[in-house]
Amino acid sequence: MKKFVFIGVPIVVLFVLVGWRYMQKTDTNKQLAARSSGTKNGPANVVLGRASAHEVAKTYEAVGSVEAPYAVELSPKLTGKIVYLPDEVREGFPVRTGQLLARIDPTETEGQVLQAKSALAQARANLMSAKFIQNPTDTNVESQIDQSNATVRSNQADYDQVRENYSAQVHQAHSAVIDSQAKVAAAKSATYNAEASKGSASATLANAQSKLNRETSLYKEGFVAAQDVDDAVAAEKVAEANVNVADGLVKSAKSAEISAGAALRSAEDNEQIVKKTGTTNIQAALEKVKLSKAALKYSVSTRSQKPAYLAQLDALQAAVNAAVGNLNQAEARLADCNLVSTIDGTVSKRSADVGTVVNAGNSILEIQYLKWLYITTAIPVEYSGIIVRGTPVTMTFDALPGVQLEATVTELSNVADPQSRQFAAKIRVDNAEGKFRPGMYAAVHFLVSKKSYPVVVNREAVHAGNDGVSTVTMVDSSNVAHIVPVTTGDQDTSHVVITSGLQSGDRVVLLSYTAVRDKQKVTEGGKPKGKRAAAATPDSANSDKAGTASGDSTEASGTVPKESPTTGKRHRNNPGTTSTGTSN
Repeated sequence: MKKFVFIGVPIVVLFVLVGWRYMQKTDTNKQLAARSSGTKNGPANVVLGRASAHEVAKTYEAVGSVEAPYAVELSPKLTGKIVYLPDEVREGFPVRTGQLLARIDPTETEGQVLQAKSALAQARANLMSAKFIQNPTDTNVESQIDQSNATVRSNQADYDQVRENYSAQVHQAHSAVIDSQAKVAAAKSATYNAEASKGSASATLANAQSKLNRETSLYKEGFVAAQDVDDAVAAEKVAEANVNVADGLVKSAKSAEISAGAALRSAEDNEQIVKKTGTTNIQAALEKVKLSKAALKYSVSTRSQKPAYLAQLDALQAAVNAAVGNLNQAEARLADCNLVSTIDGTVSKRSADVGTVVNAGNSILEIQYLKWLYITTAIPVEYSGIIVRGTPVTMTFDALPGVQLEATVTELSNVADPQSRQFAAKIRVDNAEGKFRPGMYAAVHFLVSKKSYPVVVNREAVHAGNDGVSTVTMVDSSNVAHIVPVTTGDQDTSHVVITSGLQSGDRVVLLSYTAVRDKQKVTEGGKPKGKRAAAATPDSANSDKAGTASGDSTEASGTVPKESPTTGKRHRNNPGTTSTGTSN
């Protein structure tokens, strides 16, 4: 009996403990189930706003670029070697009007100046000698006549030779122009081919991106494997690299086209120089012929003494005048060896260094005026009657975060571009501090209109669905949520005009911490700290109306779920619910 008691009592105690533990766990599960049910069916915590009258400003946004009002290319008039160009005169170097920036080797030109001075001195000496000769002997007269004849024949031969050389030189220069034109045409063809390759690469990239989006959506829905998404990502990167390579080829081809254009302009300038120089040489040779003939005439007429003598004096005076003209030309060419700035500005490009041999007309330095600048953009034809000179604009710059400028339209073209059908607009901005540089991009916001509307809500309250129907979650006086379709009108960065579906004074849900269903009770809470949670919309599984007005869910759109400011946990809308948008 005692043995039975010793064995039976522990067994009974063990069964009692097991039963007590089972009952305790059952009670705990019931409490957790009741608490979970209360959370699911309880009121949603939301942030509310009201529909009210508000002013909405309508704007048009365009992309603009910063440009200098004018730029000057410093190029020599003579072909030669650069002997002076300070190393500090580079991009960003400030210059003043009249400042010496470069010098072409003046050695040859200085020699021409000395020759011209010598010829002038000789001509003046000849004139002075002639004035003192009044009674030449018959021998001297005959000798002078013979010498004058020889001079006429020599000068005539020189004149004929100069004319022949002129034709050959003009033909050679024109051949160089034709060759340069062919190179320009070839460069344009290369640019066209490069742009076509870039267009093909861009199309391939767009296709790869579309495929990546499809693979991502199918992967999220479980229809494809992760490897397919990785392959699509790799294909997109390859296509993007091909676009970058094609873009580099386009830039290289355009650079070659610009270089060919510069060579063409140089060849054309050289042709003009050859023509002008040849014409001048022909004229000079002709003048020598005339001068020698005049001298001959004088020699013949010396027999009649004074009339012929006076003619010789006139001829010698003409020689002096011609020598003076030659000297002036030589001194002008010597002055052209010094390249000075014609404006106050900043060096934006340097194309040569000391020791480089440059042709006449080739750019050495580019100087841009930067004290004030233009922001240039384009206006669509539909805004041509709204955006005019004086229209207010607000501008921001990607390269200058936090910088915002307010100005007005300064210039507006009256003629649209025949291809884009847009009008060029310019906004003048002060650049005394040098913050802006040509080539920067600017976001330009034109104020198109400003009007007050009777029913306006915050943008966070409106949810656009895939079916094109916009909805608002309205809260009645009993704090019950109702999802109502609305018709929207004008909107700005913060507000949306409601033309039907709401009345002024209606309360609407701006933000929610959990998904808000149709006809669900809500509790108004404070504004969340940090990032606002996305305002949830009705569950399509619980409401047919919510299903018809639903938009892209967070999972469908691939957006990152918001963090709940109360729990710190991420909340994701159920698939099929309307995306609520994000707050600032």
